[in-house]
Amino acid sequence: MQEEEKNNGMEGMSVEEMFLGVQESYQEAQLRAQEENRAFARTEFFRMDKFGTYRLRILPIAPNPDGSPTRPGYEYPVHQLLLELEKPATGNKPQKMYVTVTRATDAGYSVDPIETYRRMAVEAAKEDGDDKLAEKIAGGSFGGGLKYSYGHCLYVFDLGERAKGVQMMTLSHAQFKDLDERKFKLWSKKLAKNPSYPCPISSVYDAYPVEIEKRKNGAKTEYVISIDNESEPVPLTKEELTALMGAPRIPEIIYRYTRYHLGATVEFLKQCDGIYGMSLMETDEMKTVIDTLDGELPKEDISAFSFDRRTKDNRENGREGGGISLDDLFERYDELQRQELGEKTEEGQELRAMIRGYIEQEGLSVRVTRSTSNRELLDLIESEMEGPKPSDEPEDVPGEEEEQPEETEERAGRPRHRR
Repeated sequence: MQEEEKNNGMEGMSVEEMFLGVQESYQEAQLRAQEENRAFARTEFFRMDKFGTYRLRILPIAPNPDGSPTRPGYEYPVHQLLLELEKPATGNKPQKMYVTVTRATDAGYSVDPIETYRRMAVEAAKEDGDDKLAEKIAGGSFGGGLKYSYGHCLYVFDLGERAKGVQMMTLSHAQFKDLDERKFKLWSKKLAKNPSYPCPISSVYDAYPVEIEKRKNGAKTEYVISIDNESEPVPLTKEELTALMGAPRIPEIIYRYTRYHLGATVEFLKQCDGIYGMSLMETDEMKTVIDTLDGELPKEDISAFSFDRRTKDNRENGREGGGISLDDLFERYDELQRQELGEKTEEGQELRAMIRGYIEQEGLSVRVTRSTSNRELLDLIESEMEGPKPSDEPEDVPGEEEEQPEETEERAGRPRHRR
């Protein structure tokens, strides 16, 4: 026993001294509390749902709890795809469900099944002489392809509602490049006067507000980004920096990939086989990729994909951003406006199907009727999600429940999925 005490450096210490030597300091208690609170913190998402100018304060990436740096800058890139899966037939009308997946290689794994399948499907279509199908598969998801969307996630304060605190927003790659170009142009001017000037849009004390104007340009919606360097910089307070330290780390949110996502991906790609008239999921290459990823996922991850929305994994998937989000619906709506595609088009009907899926996913009381436009449905959903007042509740219109459109051969001939 004496030898053990010597090895532990406790020889000659009283029991009181032993306890005093290991008691927690204030700084250590703060760090532990931040780590624990972050695990239960809810992420708020910023969305530009109305036309007008939004003034934002872009936030720097928080350091590690011990003060060491994580990643310089203010954003994390991410590739995501919204999978549309057809549920097993239970009636005459097809039912859909949606799962958002992050590219597995972004989450730190060595392979990604969708990327592999996309490459193989493009090659197979070209070998069959179907260049049109090859182009569709290789292209973006809005046109029916399997290409991941590429965005950039960051934390911001909405300066119009700063009390809301830290919110996450996603910029498209084009929006990010526009902002980055303006940042470097302003930064170079600042550096000419002050060689140590920090980032002019995300530094702690010297960052200027970023303005994003959402406006109509004919029938299209466009976003105009600028940096308001005519105003004074907006310094962050100690309380705001503490809140940022306590917020969930962005990678913990966007780079999440589980067995649930793998299961949904496998089912989705099997359905793609049927749509494209291929059998790629039976090939050794696809089987190897799936087995490899399955082996790399943590053994303690026991989640599993199911078409039953009542399962625990499906409920958690919806809460944690794995299903359709309200942002997805508004972004798709904006995209249709930019493309000048009305509600009677195939794409407009696809959005309506997504809205139905979201209502079912969230268990909302919003009713889809013939006289209610997609935009009105989105506003009703938002009102209910925010907790509508009794006077805000829409009156039911008898006999106006909308029938879902029949799936035509043309509609069934292409996958419909997004981010």
